[in-house]
Amino acid sequence: MSKGPGPLPPHYRWNFFAFLVDYVCFGIALNIVSVTSVLPAFVGQLTDSAPVIGLVGTVFHSGWLLPQLAAARLINDKPRKKPYMIAGTGGRVTFWVTALALWAGLAHRPTIMLILFFSCLGIFAAADGVASVAWFDIQARAIPLKGRGRLIGTGQAISGLVGIGMGALVGLILDRRPFPDNYALLFALAGAVLAPSVLALASIRELPPGDPDPQATDQVKGGWLRFVVVDPDFRRLMMCRILIGMMELATSFYVVHAADVLHLPQSVIGGFVVAQTLGGVIASVTLGLVSEHWGPRYVVRIGSAAAATGPLVALAAHLAGDGWLVQAYPLVYVMLGIVNSMWLLGFFNYLLEVAPEGMRPAYIGLGNTIMGVLTLSPIAGGWLLEATSYTTLFGVTAAIVAAGFLLTLGLRPPQQAALAEKQP
Repeated sequence: MSKGPGPLPPHYRWNFFAFLVDYVCFGIALNIVSVTSVLPAFVGQLTDSAPVIGLVGTVFHSGWLLPQLAAARLINDKPRKKPYMIAGTGGRVTFWVTALALWAGLAHRPTIMLILFFSCLGIFAAADGVASVAWFDIQARAIPLKGRGRLIGTGQAISGLVGIGMGALVGLILDRRPFPDNYALLFALAGAVLAPSVLALASIRELPPGDPDPQATDQVKGGWLRFVVVDPDFRRLMMCRILIGMMELATSFYVVHAADVLHLPQSVIGGFVVAQTLGGVIASVTLGLVSEHWGPRYVVRIGSAAAATGPLVALAAHLAGDGWLVQAYPLVYVMLGIVNSMWLLGFFNYLLEVAPEGMRPAYIGLGNTIMGVLTLSPIAGGWLLEATSYTTLFGVTAAIVAAGFLLTLGLRPPQQAALAEKQP
């Protein structure tokens, strides 16, 4: 729990820099192969099926979320979490596997290429999900709350600024090079950028864990899902995360909608990456300051409002069909950038503060596994789109996310939640 200002933990500056390098490189790599624009467009080159395109978000998020409860059970009581974090970085080699497959001509056999691609995406996401359970716990011990806001905000801003140039490069590569060489180059570039991230993680100096909270440990003995029943702040937080996460119903289809319905050129994908990255840069600086001065729950509220705004902008452009609203379509990706900046600065920082000492991996693993209910939302969005229309898809998404925003207004300050947790 946060206890206010105090002496900095040992190796603070070293670990701060190592986490910063990792965060920046990881963010740049995911800008190059954006799950919300580049990867759905890549799958769209191999199939016209909306549910298959929506599978990008499903595989990525389910692979990242679902293994985390098992990972938390494995590592929660271990005195050292770093070996598990490093082991999880092995999944990053899959970017090179995908690139080599494309260069070898496997794109001429779309079904096999899709199977390989989704397998690689799932392996990468699952390995990173396991690593992240340890990553969050190590970071919470090494970097205090205010430092975490500064770290994440700075990391997101730097990766975003570099990502703006990368977004332009993505558009140039997609526009100037033929398929599949263009996407192969993007996968290889992402794999190369991830290499310094692995080295930075390997250099982190892990601090010893604190004494576990006896009350929380007793609760775990009664069953991990007991957290949801006995901890109202955890329960409300998870309800907010689930409702806001339903934005994934529509996320994979913005780029398809822009190309097939609004008839924007293929090169606009690079512009979407730039817009999303620019939104993330501005949000990282702003939300980092908000987190440092007012706490993570205000970050959650701002990001949730942006999450509801995105599908509303897409809906307005769809209904207009032409004119300035269509040209303003990149605003959808600006909103996505804001939301992406919000998750760590808001939801995860709040969770790390309300989690009892010694139980952070348990809270993180359980919370993220519960979020696995959202892994089918992109596929559900594809089915909804095929059964109805873009109007329905965007409207339903906006309504659900707006309900999540209203629920965030009831989140208590982490300090009050922590005190309530300790009451008999």
